[in-house]
Amino acid sequence: MKSAVERRMEIVNVVNRDGKARVEDLAAQFDVSSVTIRSDLSFLEKNGYVVRSHGAAIPNTGVIAELTVHEKRRQNAGIKSLIGQAAAKLIESGDTVILDSGTTTREIATSLKSLEDVVVMTNGLDVAMELASAPGVEVLMSGGVLRKNALSFSGSQAEHSLKNYRFDKVFLGVDGFDLRAGITTHNEQEASLNRLMCEISEQVIAVADSSKFGKRSCHMIREFGNIDILVTDSDIPEDYVQGLREMKVDVIIVEKEY
Repeated sequence: MKSAVERRMEIVNVVNRDGKARVEDLAAQFDVSSVTIRSDLSFLEKNGYVVRSHGAAIPNTGVIAELTVHEKRRQNAGIKSLIGQAAAKLIESGDTVILDSGTTTREIATSLKSLEDVVVMTNGLDVAMELASAPGVEVLMSGGVLRKNALSFSGSQAEHSLKNYRFDKVFLGVDGFDLRAGITTHNEQEASLNRLMCEISEQVIAVADSSKFGKRSCHMIREFGNIDILVTDSDIPEDYVQGLREMKVDVIIVEKEY
């Protein structure tokens, strides 16, 4: 039987795919009681994934749309570079790290070229290409299925390639960072791979510019506060800073240039 997290994420997929899903149909599909499904829908509605409607669930149209990697690069490019530079300072010679795919993690890669004896695993094609000119960095690729609009690899092959590794740090790029929904991304397979990356790393570091706060995508990576460090810019809402620090998360803030 699927775990509650897996079932709830599949419910979100069904609702988004079909436009509406009835409690009774979901109970039959997942072989659980209607009470369990109602509990799932309450959780998903509370966290912004679906809207409940007369014994059914419909998509929450407030969920942000996915952009291509080329569109993302044009958004907040300057602050992403500053965040990448600040995050790169957390990597020392001798470290083994994972760089998730994404435009901000790519900026981390650009700042690693002076380091020695660093191992970087990545599922980002453009991240790997950026590191190709870093002589002191050994680059490992996750493999898997290439999502061309994101230049990222994911899927069962990617997950299998990571299971026998252990890393010092993982740097996660995110699509959404919400107080209730947590850290989210658009693609189910990437979310699954990201969760595995966190499991095999000693330290989880999220990198996100302030435009990501209060936004959410369909698939959860981590709950809010379930990270070690956040690197962001000075426009982060104060309630996020306070909430994270209350949860013992180290928040590193770079000054946004105006």
